[in-house]
Amino acid sequence: MSPTTAFRHYRRTDLPVCAGIAAEAFPLQASRFAGEEASRFMRAQIDACHAVANYHEVAVTATEVVGLIFGRVRRRSVLISTGQMLKRLLLISVRFLLGRYGSRRKLIRFMNPCLDQLRVLRRNMPAGQAEVVLFAVAPKYQGKRIGRALMDRFVHHALRCGVKSISVPTDETASFWFYERYGFRRWAEYKDPLESYLADRPITGFIYQLLLHKADGQE
Repeated sequence: MSPTTAFRHYRRTDLPVCAGIAAEAFPLQASRFAGEEASRFMRAQIDACHAVANYHEVAVTATEVVGLIFGRVRRRSVLISTGQMLKRLLLISVRFLLGRYGSRRKLIRFMNPCLDQLRVLRRNMPAGQAEVVLFAVAPKYQGKRIGRALMDRFVHHALRCGVKSISVPTDETASFWFYERYGFRRWAEYKDPLESYLADRPITGFIYQLLLHKADGQE
């Protein structure tokens, strides 16, 4: 990892750069759009992930954001956490109606596969207290241990919250091998409704789980 890499809380001003990183990390999700529309769609994805997460961190060099991780850790203050999530989702709805995320008609087409995705994840996710919601590192910065450092920090945060396991959904088109190297173990496989819709072919989704007392990445 570069000695100039630092970590800080995600800011709203990071959205354009983070959307670009996500578009490179998850090309299928941007494949149905072109140019500025692709950027707007990925901003919607970032905002949606931000809304349901309660841990938001980015890795930065001297000049730019190079990676991000959003996670969700179950907390005792459920009412406060739920209130914050509902507020963020309301803001997303307003931005959607105002066309900030691009064509409303195109986005509506994604609703059914997105809802199917949520149902599949609900059936397959293990009972746990923490989840990686979004995780990506800019391709030119991969292999520099930035992703591991981001994950280490989330693991340490989860441990401080008394969490015993972390789960993460991914699929065959993503860098699922990173989780295996880190110490996650495959929990489930399923047909991924959203990625299959985007690719026009069956895509296998995976769920990985990390038992924190056995985590390889804590050293």
